[in-house]
Amino acid sequence: MNPTWLIEAGVYRDEADLLLSEIRRQGMIGSIVPHGSLKAGASLAIDGQPVPPDRCVIGYGTFPFARQIQLHHEWAPGAWCDAEKLDCSTYFAYYGKYLLNQHYAIMPGVEAIRQSDWVFTVFGVDDEVFARPAGCQKHFVGRCVHSESFAAALSPTRYDPATQVVIAAPKEIGREWRLIVAEDKVIAASQYSEDGTKSIAAGCPVEVLDFAAAILADVSWRPDPIFMMDICESKGRLWLVELNGFSCSWLYQCDLSDVVRKASELAIRQWQTLSPRAT
Repeated sequence: MNPTWLIEAGVYRDEADLLLSEIRRQGMIGSIVPHGSLKAGASLAIDGQPVPPDRCVIGYGTFPFARQIQLHHEWAPGAWCDAEKLDCSTYFAYYGKYLLNQHYAIMPGVEAIRQSDWVFTVFGVDDEVFARPAGCQKHFVGRCVHSESFAAALSPTRYDPATQVVIAAPKEIGREWRLIVAEDKVIAASQYSEDGTKSIAAGCPVEVLDFAAAILADVSWRPDPIFMMDICESKGRLWLVELNGFSCSWLYQCDLSDVVRKASELAIRQWQTLSPRAT
């Protein structure tokens, strides 16, 4: 059985159309579906045909979209985005020595606001710190924040006092790349930023591939069978920026042919392992 790809409506727009075209070119079913169609108790249909609970499905969109699949549907693999493992408080422990943010603090957002004087004393550079959500639920965009706007930037965390944030010193960053890792190998890559500005280009330098391979050889722990690894250059060195879930991170100009083929092969094998009705 080939997997059915479900792509969240209204998220990636023209870029989603390219992915959908490649899915269909490879002979698989793909559909743009609204987030609400995956709510608890909903029965999803594509072209009038229901998607049964034993179907091999790959979800792709935002984290809430992927989470809806994980919580309310029995499809396998469903969505590759393990929220616990992709939380900074988990994977930093495994990949720490490769991280751009070598020195950091993870704390509740409300506590970071309350202790902002301490935060800026320890991590501040020119009265700025870097702040980002620790978890997959992006309550705010990770960025450098000035002391005067720190409380406002982290204010979304007040809705849930337990929401954790990462605080670190700002760093100068050159180019940044997104690499897709499947079964311990990089299967595709794309540049997505340069000097903090959006700059998309297919592929990455061989040095970036070698750096990723060295990380993967040294660290055996994985958040999912397939995931995203973001790498950057800073002051003449390469660093790991972060890990992201495959089902909720954009592909930029990664080779869609390779991505769709490899992800689909992996999904089929995982479905055959997990589904008692697999044939």
